[in-house]
Amino acid sequence: MRKGKRGISAALILALLATMATGCGKDTGKQEENDEDPIVVQMETYYNGAAKIALDKLVTEFNNTVGNEKGIYVKASSMGDMTELFESLGKELKKPEEERNLPDIFCCYGTDAIEFDQQGLLADMDDYFTEKELDEYIDAYVEQGRIGKDDSLILFPVAKSVEVMTINKTDWDKFAQETGASLEDLSTWEGVTDTSKAYYEWTGGKAMFGRDAFANYMLVGAYQLGEDMFPVEDGKVSLNLNKETLRKLWDNYYVPYIYGYYTSNGRYRSDDMKTGDLIAAIGSSSAGSYYAQEVTVGDEEPYQIETMVLPVPGFEGTASAVVQQGADLAVTKSDKKTEEAAAEFIKWFTGAKVNSEFCLASSYLPVKKEANQIEYLEGIAADSDAEWNDMIKDTMEVAFEESNSYELYTMTPFKGSNACRNIVGASMQEKAVADRERIASQEITAAALDTDENFEEWLQSLSAELEDACR
Repeated sequence: MRKGKRGISAALILALLATMATGCGKDTGKQEENDEDPIVVQMETYYNGAAKIALDKLVTEFNNTVGNEKGIYVKASSMGDMTELFESLGKELKKPEEERNLPDIFCCYGTDAIEFDQQGLLADMDDYFTEKELDEYIDAYVEQGRIGKDDSLILFPVAKSVEVMTINKTDWDKFAQETGASLEDLSTWEGVTDTSKAYYEWTGGKAMFGRDAFANYMLVGAYQLGEDMFPVEDGKVSLNLNKETLRKLWDNYYVPYIYGYYTSNGRYRSDDMKTGDLIAAIGSSSAGSYYAQEVTVGDEEPYQIETMVLPVPGFEGTASAVVQQGADLAVTKSDKKTEEAAAEFIKWFTGAKVNSEFCLASSYLPVKKEANQIEYLEGIAADSDAEWNDMIKDTMEVAFEESNSYELYTMTPFKGSNACRNIVGASMQEKAVADRERIASQEITAAALDTDENFEEWLQSLSAELEDACR
C-alpha cells in the first residue's frame, strides 16, 4: 500500500509540474506550437530621453506580438550617446575573437562601420530583404548603407534627418519692411551673405545668421559645386581640394563671419536665436522642437515670436542638395537563426506605422516612402500622445520636401573618414571664430584678413592636415 501511494503521488507531481511548465511557457513569449526557447536578440543603441522611452515601448509591443508568434525576444539597452557606445564597441574589437561580446544589433554610422566590415563582422541585409521589400524604403537611405568593395548592405536605415533653415519671422518682417529684403534671397548662399550684410548694417552691428554642423556646409557645398573632397575608389580615398571651390566656400562663410554678419555663441544656434543673437539658423530637422517661441535679449523682458522654416540654401546655378544623417542599424554576423531574428525585428521596427511612431517621439524622419509625407505623419500623430505643434509640423514639412526633391548627400566612408570630417568641420570655423575675436579686440581689422594671402595660408594648412589624415 505504501509503494502504491508513493507511485500515485509521484505521478500526480509529474503531471502538475508538466502543467506548470506549459503555463510558464506562454508567459515567457514562447511559440505555443514550438517547445524551443525564443531566440534572444540583444540590441544596443545610443537613444535617450523620449527616443529611448519610445523604443522601449515598441520593443515590448514587438515581444508581445510578432516576437511571441515567431519565437523572438528583443532585449534593448542604451549606452547614453554615440561616443560612449562606440567606445564600448571599440573595446570589444580589441579583444581576441573568442572573447568578444558584441550586441546582435547596434546603432552605427557609416564612418564607424568600416572597421567592423573590414573584419567581416557585419551581416549583409541583402540576404534577408527582397528587392521588393527594399524598394519600399527611400532609395538614398538604403544606398548609403552599402559599404565596402562589394556594396554589401551592412547598415539599415531606421530614422533620418536633413537640415533646415529656421527664421525668427517676427524680427525678420521688421527688417524686410524697412529694407525690402526678400525671403527668396535666402535660397542661395550668396543671397544669405548679402542679406546678412544688409541686416548687420540695418541693426548697427548684429549678426543675422549662423549654422550647426559646419562640416555639412563644406562637404555638401563642395558637392553642389561639382567636387567631392574625398573620392573613394575600390575602398581607397584620394584628396581633392579644388581651389576655386574652396574659395567659394570661404567667401560665403569665413568672410561674412569675420565682418560680423554671421556668428556662433551658444552651444547650438537654436540657443543663439533664443537670445536674439541671430534671426536665422541652419540645424538638423530633428531639432525642430528646440527652437524657442520667444526671445530674451539680455535683461529685457522676453517677447513672443513667430517662426518659419525654409529649405537650406544652395550655391547659385547648382542643383539642390542636402545632407542626410542619422545613425543606422548594423547586425552582427553570427548564426543564421539569430541574424534572421534580428532582420525580422528590423522589418517590423521600420514598418511605416511603427517607424512613424518612433520618429514622432524622436523628431526624426521615417525611412519608408509610404510614410515620407506630412499627411501620413499627421495621421499617426492624431492617434498618439507624441508632441506635435506647429514648429515641429513646419520643420517636418520642409524636411519631407527636401528628402523627396533634393539630392541627398552623405560622405562616403573610408578608413580615416571620421578624422577627415572633423578636420573639415573645424578648420575654417575655428579660424573664423578666432579671427573675429582678434578683430573685436582691435588687434587687426577684417579688411586685413579678407585677402588672397590669408585664404592661401588657410588652404595650405587644411591640405596638410587632411593629407596626414588620409595616409
